Amino acid sequence: MTVVINFTLFLLFAALIGSCIYATAIGRSLRLRLKKAEEHNQLFIDYLENFSIKKTLLDNVQSLFELVTKWIPTKGIVFLQEKPSSKGSLEPVLQLGNITREKWDERLRADPAKTTVKDSLLVILEKNGEKMGSLFAEFEKEMDQQLLRKLEKMLANQTLFFLETDYYFRIFKQELKEETLRLLGEFQKGCFPKIENSLAGFQISAKSLPCSRFSGDFYDSMRIDDNCQAFVLSDVATKGLASFFISAMCRIAIRSLTQHWRSPLDILCRLNELLYPEICGRTIISLIYMVVDEKRSTVTFARAGHELPIFCHNGKIEKIEFPGICLGIDEGRLFNKMVKEYELKLEKGDFLLLFTDGLIEAVNNEGVFFGRQRVENIVQELSGKDPEYVLNEMIDRLSLFCKDCFPFDDVTLLALVKK
Repeated sequence: MTVVINFTLFLLFAALIGSCIYATAIGRSLRLRLKKAEEHNQLFIDYLENFSIKKTLLDNVQSLFELVTKWIPTKGIVFLQEKPSSKGSLEPVLQLGNITREKWDERLRADPAKTTVKDSLLVILEKNGEKMGSLFAEFEKEMDQQLLRKLEKMLANQTLFFLETDYYFRIFKQELKEETLRLLGEFQKGCFPKIENSLAGFQISAKSLPCSRFSGDFYDSMRIDDNCQAFVLSDVATKGLASFFISAMCRIAIRSLTQHWRSPLDILCRLNELLYPEICGRTIISLIYMVVDEKRSTVTFARAGHELPIFCHNGKIEKIEFPGICLGIDEGRLFNKMVKEYELKLEKGDFLLLFTDGLIEAVNNEGVFFGRQRVENIVQELSGKDPEYVLNEMIDRLSLFCKDCFPFDDVTLLALVKK
């Protein structure tokens, strides 16, 4: 009887010890699983924080691949996309790890219904029935089939999301760019105001031929008082959108200055002071500023390195000359000394042409410049005509001269005739 009792107590003690050991093992296993789950959750949180539509498609797919390789020991993973030039032909565009082309080619050729591979997965990416690409991953050991299916679904959904996000973001950026350019184009039209019939006792006309979507040239007109009208013609020594912004800045500055100063010399000196800190070392601007006095029939000029006007009096070209250097070269000490005013008295029939250097520097197929002399000859020949006719003829002859050599610089013209 004593032996039976002792044996029973021993069994109970052993069971108690075993239960303690089992509970400890279960607790440790649970803690390990909870720790692993926390690590996986943190990896996923880091992945989500890293995602951004500002990143490229491949950057976001790579982040997804890195998340998978941290979760599951992986030999390699590859993202393949359809080649645009060869439908049905896949090319790797992103690859992590050591994975051979034979591996994914073999899996792509296999019948999915008969494939029971457990150490790799293949995800076909389709949208609206159109194949967009594939994902192939090879693991270091065999995986549970249920886990593989979940992983395939996650990879497919996430990568398709990236593809769609990338597509719509590119469409949005393109539409935004086009709308922005359209609005800027509408704004630039204001840099070329209609000036015909703006002067009493004169005929005036202006034309501009941009060599790209946005012109670095501009002309403008401002009424100073009852008798005087100011005109400006300018050329920024850069191309494209940058030249447009600089010319717009210059135009706004001039309009502001005309409210406080009258003389062309004062306007240019103060304009240079304003623009020099902004454009020094980046570009230079040539500009000519002219005030037409309708009552006195005079034109007063000041120029900042711009081409000298062409003046035709009594059917003959008369040379006019006055100094000036471009805006943005000097902060004012040299500029203010170099720029001078020049006044010209106009008589009936006198013809005056202002232009940017794109006109005389246009080149034909033989490398010959259109040149100032050719422009003077045209002005002398047609000075009896109205300004708009002369400018249209000038442009036609320029186009005929250049033929297939489209002008590499903007061309802007302003013509004035005393009636």
